[in-house]
Amino acid sequence: MADTIRRTALALMVAVGAVACTGPASPPTTTSATAPSTSAVPLDVARYLASPCSGVPGDLTTQLGLPQREDAHDTVLVGAGDQSECRLSSAPPLSAAAEVRFYPKARPLPLVTGPGSQVKATTAAGYPAGEWVLSKGNDGSFTSCQIIVDVAPTQGVATLYNGPAGEPTRTSCAKAKQLVEGVLASLRR
Repeated sequence: MADTIRRTALALMVAVGAVACTGPASPPTTTSATAPSTSAVPLDVARYLASPCSGVPGDLTTQLGLPQREDAHDTVLVGAGDQSECRLSSAPPLSAAAEVRFYPKARPLPLVTGPGSQVKATTAAGYPAGEWVLSKGNDGSFTSCQIIVDVAPTQGVATLYNGPAGEPTRTSCAKAKQLVEGVLASLRR
């Protein structure tokens, strides 16, 4: 009886080992929303870690009505390593605010997408991106839209635009996209 149990246990371990060591029948599929597209040139955002506002064109923020700038180094996206942000706002009275976040050690898109995610796949200047509506402003608060972009195998950029209550979210998202595309154009220079 003991030998039968040992043989059965051994056979089970061999079977489990064989299954564990066998690769998948076909390679796993990947989506462009989680890896930089082949047509986009990888960008390096590491130079903006110490002084993030230096990576945000002043003429663009002025055009968006966001002349106030402040460098910050808070960790907002856990798991993304070092990160920095340029906080932008309108002059008083506050009617809009935004931020540009640089991720020099992680692609942010895989950290915010997955089952149950509210992030919609899109692109920004040829890079895989996600659009995330955080607030529709229905309760009198700001509308809020974030665009998250993977720009290299281990780097990314994100913008958040908070528009005034009553502004359509498509307008806030368009401004967030305009902001990120302006930053990406600046990074390419």
